Amino acid sequence: MAAPAAYDTECDLLVLGYGAAGAATAMEAAERGLDVMLADRFSGGGASWLSGGIVYAGGGTKQQRQAGHDDTADAMADYLVREVGDAVSAETVRRYCEDSAGMIAWLEAHGVVFDASEAPHETSYPSRDHYLYFSGNEKVPANLGHGKPAPRGHRPKGDWLSGRTMMEGMMAHVAATPGITIRTESAVRRLIVDKDGAVVGAELMCLPPGAAITRLHRRLERLARVMSLQAMGISRRFVGLLTRIEARHARPVLVRARRGVVLATGGFIKNRAMVERHAPEFVKGFALGSTGCDGSGIRLGLSLGGRLDRAGTISAWRFINPPHAFAKGIVVDTAGRRLTNEEQYGARLGDAMMRRAGGRAYVIIDRAMRDAAKAEIAGGSMWGFQTFPARYLLARPAAKAATIEQLAQRLGMAPAVLAEAVAANNAAARGEAPDPVGKSDEMRGTIATGPFYALDISVGQPAFPLPVLTLGGLAVDERSGAVLREAGGIVPGLYAVGRAARGLPSNFYVSGLSLGDCIWSGRRTAAFVATSVAASAA
Repeated sequence: MAAPAAYDTECDLLVLGYGAAGAATAMEAAERGLDVMLADRFSGGGASWLSGGIVYAGGGTKQQRQAGHDDTADAMADYLVREVGDAVSAETVRRYCEDSAGMIAWLEAHGVVFDASEAPHETSYPSRDHYLYFSGNEKVPANLGHGKPAPRGHRPKGDWLSGRTMMEGMMAHVAATPGITIRTESAVRRLIVDKDGAVVGAELMCLPPGAAITRLHRRLERLARVMSLQAMGISRRFVGLLTRIEARHARPVLVRARRGVVLATGGFIKNRAMVERHAPEFVKGFALGSTGCDGSGIRLGLSLGGRLDRAGTISAWRFINPPHAFAKGIVVDTAGRRLTNEEQYGARLGDAMMRRAGGRAYVIIDRAMRDAAKAEIAGGSMWGFQTFPARYLLARPAAKAATIEQLAQRLGMAPAVLAEAVAANNAAARGEAPDPVGKSDEMRGTIATGPFYALDISVGQPAFPLPVLTLGGLAVDERSGAVLREAGGIVPGLYAVGRAARGLPSNFYVSGLSLGDCIWSGRRTAAFVATSVAASAA
């Protein structure tokens, strides 16, 4: 859209999207003296509100020190660069690590409470009494020579999953920060560019503030957001109602943004057409995200010549720990071959299952492991979302047999292949040979006491959905967050942060790295814009 003769309102920086990335961008920019407008199609919170709230940080956070860990930015970077790969430069990884302890302190100063209570063992998500844990693969033997391991998953204190608690704290601080104007129930329709191609604003479609129809829109969206984790079909119906309300009642508002526009609009996992185009094998997964994770901001950037990067990088989460005993078994493909190291973070297992095994896999355990899993479930330390699928898998195994060979036959596998995988695992568990997939000593288990069980953890399990989320986005300059053009150079005045952009987790997902990147990249871009403004005024 070409620049109009007049605008309805103006600001220095227009931030589109009010999740963790947008909130961090807005607060950092306002605290540096910019006049900020923060707009969101819904009421704010985004996918961050639905998340577990884990922030991946280290380098000596207050919580790490209180728990007795002397982590350093160097040790953190030595490990993290292995997970990040070439998604961003090693220099960017190091800057994130150097900044991450300060990022936790910044969050604490902006309404988020953390704690040093450390989880006693590796887990997909710490129990109600624990807030610091190993959320990555630092303790996997293959990584032990790359930086001293330390727990870097920081969970905000909260009664339930901590994403909502974190966002409520941040949103309260956003509302109290001078220099921020909040426009909720305001969807961006198009970006405004001047005659030189620079982004100078946006057209928002806004519902009337405080009106009954706007309050209804907000209630329906909250229901759709919650239902997206429980009943996807019902959630889609609510989204249809929201779209009809917007089409009938929203009115255009032209916003001039003197210093640029920041896309903090999230990924595109809720846009089935985009997922089918870029990563069709993941369509069967459970789309993990908020109603607004529809790729709208990414598509706006593409419309101005921006470059889409790593769109096929989708994280699939297959967590089998807790219960702890499941991870002491082995995971095999449909041929009976060992698939990967079972103690790794669930995104590694999910990726191996989806990309190398056609989305199908089994956990092989024996009677002793089954009994240990049942005892852990009965102990009450697991969350409901961990307990229910574990109970289901134990109650309805894909196969049960007196011997491994019989188990293989019932699964349609060659008995010799599965027997060989189990024998190699058992030899490693007894200390007689290296583990074939590099499992640590403490996580090895002998599969020896019949009957034996195969637990189906495939993508199609109705009671054990496979969460998937997008990690790719618009290519950006790593110092500023400026959107890069497909043809070279940048789109002037346009920035992207969080999951609207390629970032730290755009290779492999480590729990907390996406939220950490959202907050860090938002603050980075806000600081760049504010510094540029100060330099131009000097």
